[in-house]
Amino acid sequence: MTRKPFIEDTALSLFAAEGFEGASLGRIAEVVGIRKPSIYAHFRSKEDLFLSVFTRALRRKRLTLFRYVLEKSDGPPEEAMYRLAERLLDDYESDTETRFLLRMCYFPPSALHDEVTTLVNPFFRQAERALTRMLKRPENAARLHPGGAEEAALAYVTVLDGIMAEAIYGSRSTAARRLAAVWPVYCRGILIR
Repeated sequence: MTRKPFIEDTALSLFAAEGFEGASLGRIAEVVGIRKPSIYAHFRSKEDLFLSVFTRALRRKRLTLFRYVLEKSDGPPEEAMYRLAERLLDDYESDTETRFLLRMCYFPPSALHDEVTTLVNPFFRQAERALTRMLKRPENAARLHPGGAEEAALAYVTVLDGIMAEAIYGSRSTAARRLAAVWPVYCRGILIR
């Protein structure tokens, strides 16, 4: 493994565990097994390293999530969407990259707030568009209130946002409990009876 990816992997783990402010370049260099000035051969600053790690993690998560949605989209859309929410909760609990992304989306470093927002907003818009396309498929659209694909996708992203915030602030079990409680209400709101 070349140094740059190893530095990024190490930084991701430390940013996820200690936050941006808590993860020093000195500590990252120590874990990598290099001297701190060697990091500057690959990154201009701690902020540059953070944005590189964040961009890479966001790109990988997008690919993983969209692949998952495509693989699970053969049944009713509400089942695929529920499984996706559960998958994200599982990932938050077990996957450092997911934990890093979610924490930094909710609590970006103050000096990098605008840069993080600029990277994250297109990700959410793309997710919303992908969900809308899935919901507009004839077999799915027939089960939704007329013209409801856009609203259903936006409402889903909003529900997911609340569930993931609970996972960050609370626990996996309270987030799962809230998902189970809100899901029937969500489904009643988007599906034709």
